[in-house]
This record gives sequence, C-alpha cells and structure tokens, in this order.
Amino acid sequence: MSAFEWRRPGLDMLIAAVAAAAGAASIVLGPPSELPWATWVLVEASALTLGLARTLPVVALALNVVLIVVTDVVVPGTSHVAPLVAALTLGVVAYRCGTVTTAVSWAATFAAVLVSVGRDADALLAGADGALRILSAAMAIAAPVAFGRYLAALRQAAAVAEARAREAEERRLVETRAARMTERAHLAGDLHDLVAHHVSAIALTAGSAQYAATHAADREQRLDAALAGITSIHESARQALVDLRGLLQILRDPSAPDLLMDPEQMITDAVERSRTAGLHIDLTHDERVTRAPLALRITAARVMQEALTNALKHAGPGSSVAASVAVSDGRLLIDVTNTVRPEPTPDLPPSGHGLTGMRERVEVLGGTLAAGPTGNGWQLSAALPLAVRP
Repeated sequence: MSAFEWRRPGLDMLIAAVAAAAGAASIVLGPPSELPWATWVLVEASALTLGLARTLPVVALALNVVLIVVTDVVVPGTSHVAPLVAALTLGVVAYRCGTVTTAVSWAATFAAVLVSVGRDADALLAGADGALRILSAAMAIAAPVAFGRYLAALRQAAAVAEARAREAEERRLVETRAARMTERAHLAGDLHDLVAHHVSAIALTAGSAQYAATHAADREQRLDAALAGITSIHESARQALVDLRGLLQILRDPSAPDLLMDPEQMITDAVERSRTAGLHIDLTHDERVTRAPLALRITAARVMQEALTNALKHAGPGSSVAASVAVSDGRLLIDVTNTVRPEPTPDLPPSGHGLTGMRERVEVLGGTLAAGPTGNGWQLSAALPLAVRP
C-alpha cells in the first residue's frame, strides 16, 4: 500500500472533523432551536458526510439531499448546513463523475431545495417573483456543477498533455534509436570499406612481391622486389591504422570532427594504393566535383574506393583501370572500368557486402548504381543527383 493510500483515510477524517467543528459553531452562534438535540444530530450528520465526498461523492450527496428535507421538516429555518454541504458535494460529483450522473445529482439537489423553500411559505414560489426565485436557485445550484466540470476539463487536458508528452518522448527515443542504428550502419560501411580496401591492397602487393622475388633473375633483383613490396605493405598498413584511429575517435566522440571527411584525398589515396598494388589506373577528376555537397563527395569516394578494391580482387595486378568522377546534367557521375588479366589472381575471400553496400549508399541519396561485365572486363557506374534529398 502506498503512502498516498495510507494518508487518504486520515485526510477524509480531517475533513469530517473540520466540517463537524464548523457545524457546531453554526449551531452555537445561530438562533436557538426548539429541539436542540435534533438540531445537533441533523447538522452534525450533514457536516460529517463531507468525509465521504472524496471517496463516495454520490453517496454523500444523496445523504445530504435527504437531510435538506428532513432538517426543514424537523427544525425548519434553523440551519443551512445541509444545503451548503450538498453544494460542495455536488461540485465533487461534477468533477469526479460523468455527465448523466452529474445531471441527475443536480436535479435531485434542486428538487430538495425547492421542497425546502416551498415549505417556508406557500406563495413564495408563485407568480413572476416565484419564477425568478426558482431560476435563481437553479443557477445557484448549477454554479458548483460548472466549477466541478471546469476542473474536470482541466484535469482531462492535463492528462492529454501528459499523454502527448509521453508519446513525444517515446517517439523521440524511437527516432534516437533509429538514428543510432543508421549511424552504426554508416560506420559499419566505413569500416568495411577501409578494411577491405587496405587488406586487399596489402594482400595483392604481397602476392606481387612474392611473384617478383620468386621469378627474379638474380639475388639483387629478388631483394629489390621484396623491399619494394615490404615498403608498399608498410605504407598501406600505416594508412589503415590512421584511418581506423580516425574512425574509432568518431565512435568514442560523435561530436568530434570527422577525420575521414576529405573525399578528394580519399580518392587520391585509394588510387595510389591501387597503383602500388599493381593496377594501371587512368583517373579523370572533374574540378567541379569539389563544389558538390559533402555527402555526395564522400559517397563518391567510398564507391571509388570499393570499385578499386574489387578491381584488385578480381582483375589482379597488371590490369588497366579507367576511373572518372565528373559532373554532368545535374548529377555527380562515377565510372570505373577495368580489364581482366588472363593470369589467375590471388585467392582473396569475398566480403559479400561490397556491391550491396555501395548500392545502399547511393540509393539513400536518390542515386543509381549499375555494375556488370563488359567485353573484356568489368564496369561500375553510379549517378548521384546534385540536389540531395532531405
């Protein structure tokens, strides 16, 4: 049982005690009664019903409606405690109960008051003055009803506002979770692109160095080939660590500046690593691309990075690659076409997410991506509208 539930009986008893004290004061200070014991019983009974007003308002009002008539019959004109308590209880009924119950309660109270007033003088409610008195009594009894309904409307409005606030908070939490999931997906894509590209370059460079060292004419050429391969692998590994540190910094502090957000440099680095790994790349980069929105340029860089990674995996060292990033007809265009060497390429496990991830990145920005075999190789083309969707 909560503390509020423990306090409720005590509060009701306190209200009853205060009302009983006020009723006793009205008897002592009021006019003398021919039946003082009856006056005390009826007045205190009316006052004590206020202790039921919070928990049983309809019962308390019904008791007071009866007490209004009984008091006027037994000790007429002695006390007005019963009508006053009835008005207070009627306000509670209007606040706590529905429209039908409130209307019936008002009608019962109004009838009891008319009976009481009509008993004082037969002609009191007759004629035009009587009609005016009846109307005044109806309006007076309607006043606590109006006040109780007003408080009920305020309570309902507060409940609606609280429910809306909860819904807004729940919606905000859902949106926050969705944003976090989207950000995680982006970071997962960045991690895939970084690791796949660098590891592919390292593996293929190592394979090329091994082949060159194995088939070199003499010991000096073998050492030179091995040294060149080790140097290239060292540079790729170093750059991979730099990029991964930047990505981890973003994970730890999302408000930190993104260290990976230089799209042009990302493309240049990817091309250089691919050239070092053995691809013959002819890159065309339109200067107008640098004026495109950052989101488009980053996506273009990621697509270019992944396309070169795929060329390294499937075409192998010695293949020719024609790559271009350009602006035309309100779109940012990426095109990567590579030939395929007849010699078998190193056996690298496919990620299974590269092409799918690129297509998702492009489609999020309203673009399109197509990839497939050509006459003697493979071509990947992507188009991104320069007017990025919100």
